[in-house]
Amino acid sequence: MFKELSTEEIEVRVWATIVLVLAGILLISVVAILGAVMFVEQDMTAIAPIDEAFLGIMKDIMLLCIGAIGGIVGRKGAYSAINAMKEKEE
Repeated sequence: MFKELSTEEIEVRVWATIVLVLAGILLISVVAILGAVMFVEQDMTAIAPIDEAFLGIMKDIMLLCIGAIGGIVGRKGAYSAINAMKEKEE
């Protein structure tokens, strides 16, 4: 009934799930920041301290997600390139 997955197939599915979850967090963060900045009336002279703290936290979360996605995709890309080069040599 169910096809038995190889180790590589399981690893690819796990990494894909992780990348999709991190990309979702990043997307939600961007939408939250845009909503908070664009649709909430702000004082035109300065940003409120609580808004500044909120934007700082959201910026840190977004940077973490971008770095994690880049690291995961880069690792998988490098691994795939090395395997392709090994197969080409053989």
